[in-house]
Amino acid sequence: MYVHLTTHSTYSLQEGLASPTALARTAKADNMKALGLTDDRLLTGAVEFVRACKEAEIQPILGLEISLKTGKLPLLATSLEGWANLCRLSSAIALQADPEKPCSLSLLASYANNLIALGSAQGDNAGHRLQLLKDIFGTRLYLTLEDPTIGLPLSSFARRLDIPMVVTHPVYYLKPDQARLQRTLAAIRLNKPIGKLTPEEAAPPDAHFIPQAEMKRRFSGFPPALKRTQEIAERCTFDLPLGVANMPKVSIPKGLNQIQYLRQKAEAGARQRYGKITPEIRTRLDHELETIAEMGYEPIFLIVEDVLNFAREKGVPYSSRGSAASSLVAHCLGITSPDPLRLNLYFERFLNPARQTPPDIDTDLCSVRRDSVIQHVFDKYGEDQVAMVATINRFRPRSALREVAKAYELEQKQIRTIVEKLPHSFWARRQERDEDGKPISSFASLRELYPGEKYQQIFDDAEAILKLPRHLSVHPGGLVVAPGKITDLVPIMRSGSKGITITQLDLKAVEGFGLVKIDLLGIRGLTVLGDVAGFIQESQPERFVTSLSVLDATPNDDPKTADLIEEGKTIGCFQIESPGMRATLREIHARSTDDIMAALALYRPGPLSGGLKDAFVRRFKGEEEIHHLHPSLAPLLGETFGVILYQEQVLRIAHELAGFSLAEADLLRRAMSHFDPGKRMQELQRKFVSESEARNGIPHEVGERVCEMRAA
Repeated sequence: MYVHLTTHSTYSLQEGLASPTALARTAKADNMKALGLTDDRLLTGAVEFVRACKEAEIQPILGLEISLKTGKLPLLATSLEGWANLCRLSSAIALQADPEKPCSLSLLASYANNLIALGSAQGDNAGHRLQLLKDIFGTRLYLTLEDPTIGLPLSSFARRLDIPMVVTHPVYYLKPDQARLQRTLAAIRLNKPIGKLTPEEAAPPDAHFIPQAEMKRRFSGFPPALKRTQEIAERCTFDLPLGVANMPKVSIPKGLNQIQYLRQKAEAGARQRYGKITPEIRTRLDHELETIAEMGYEPIFLIVEDVLNFAREKGVPYSSRGSAASSLVAHCLGITSPDPLRLNLYFERFLNPARQTPPDIDTDLCSVRRDSVIQHVFDKYGEDQVAMVATINRFRPRSALREVAKAYELEQKQIRTIVEKLPHSFWARRQERDEDGKPISSFASLRELYPGEKYQQIFDDAEAILKLPRHLSVHPGGLVVAPGKITDLVPIMRSGSKGITITQLDLKAVEGFGLVKIDLLGIRGLTVLGDVAGFIQESQPERFVTSLSVLDATPNDDPKTADLIEEGKTIGCFQIESPGMRATLREIHARSTDDIMAALALYRPGPLSGGLKDAFVRRFKGEEEIHHLHPSLAPLLGETFGVILYQEQVLRIAHELAGFSLAEADLLRRAMSHFDPGKRMQELQRKFVSESEARNGIPHEVGERVCEMRAA
């Protein structure tokens, strides 16, 4: 058996052309049992690679390619500790003043345990260089054979040094005809014209995914070196702890554990908000706390509460949003303001035991003062345990065309002229389709305007690199807190724009490691509120101690404010200032917070396109009789005039009509809200229809119509 040990994905930025998923699927199609990923300096693609390999039922081999003064060195992890050393080494390199500076042997030696090194005999003083690596790696050093024509002398050289030889082939793209496109990418990376690239600056010749049968034929004279790929794969067998909670330790009073401390705080908050703990409140708190403890998520609540307490102490206006409003514990801790009991919100909407990733508590902060709150997290929980989350910026039509045209040596003035003919709204443009339903190319009109062969080649290359990763930057608000040094689990780097520490992994990959993730988003509307409250507090210091106490004292039922809302005079108000939203407010005569919630729910693509908004408005005004598809829906949809308006109603319908558990009902809600037509969604839909008929006598066709209403 032969396996590729040194593949490079699109996360070898502007070097590789294949995604980790595409590499894994290609290996599966070739019946390879394992596959190695050794991206250049960064580990950004590791989680996607592991998941793709698991789906393809092949073994992932996690690696990294670093640069030494003498050339490239691929490294492969043999264990979870080896993965940690890859994270530490990659982070140390990325945090250097010059991340592209070659790694020193002393730094490499610091993190060499549980790593395999694939050394090369190319260049001068190969024997001395390899001996230095052997001193570091011992029996974990292999000598790579990439060219069968030098196999015999290299075999003798390897025996003399007592280093086993292994066949490797660097993969940068899938098909041979992509070699030219890879050169274009290299030119973009180096900011050089394609014609001035040296052979060393692009991928090696023949760097496509060669099938194992061809590799066996090419290296048929060296069976032991071929077999060692399997030996290395076996040495690199371990699993990343994906889907496992990795919660940090939170400082708590002596004599209490985390769940006891969280219960103490939640009950104190409940008494403050409700006056006393009623049986309803007790039952709900017990249910939520039991689930939180079972999942091990106590630190999420305690950390977010601490962060928001700091914000309040410093006078930073904040407001939590999203599904966390469904948690009574979060409400009692002061994390969220909506009352989940009054609004009949289900906790499972926020924390579903069937989901493997920790829940998010999204918090909006005054945009001017947000950085002080973020700095508090770094200070409180440790610079070495906290990082901002990365986001992956990808090539869009304008950036792709601009960079490719530069590589083809078009003049800057001409590049600007061509690029300006492209629309700014890329994602909307990509959704346009022709009469056959095929996506319309972003460059279709340009191809007609510039028919020359060179221009067509430029458009081809620009089209080919669309959506490839371009660089990493800071996520708008994501922050992670690790249980120990963050580089024990996740690699980090420095953000080029702000110089702050960010993960090398994006949000989806970070979530896989089960870390505490907090979203702290800057909102200008809260800045305005804070400034106005500050002016009021300064003018009435005898009445208001802090600026936030001004906001706390603001009534929810002010008649003059209600008049402005009903008239749609809400320009400058967060989320309700667009012309469409203002029209909706006027249509339903919105005057209260609940009315605004209804307007926000109505003004979404589903209700707008499905006619539900118009039906709601007509029934609200008494112009249309309220009609329920089935009498059993009346108590569930009475407050919204027979229209499924809120996602909580989706949960309630699935739970009460079809007997779904709340966790299962939330899975159905999530699948529908993400427009997921997958197998799981179809199974849940079928179960809903059949169980609704069996339990409540709802005809099959009515059940299907309810599904259509929910999907809107």
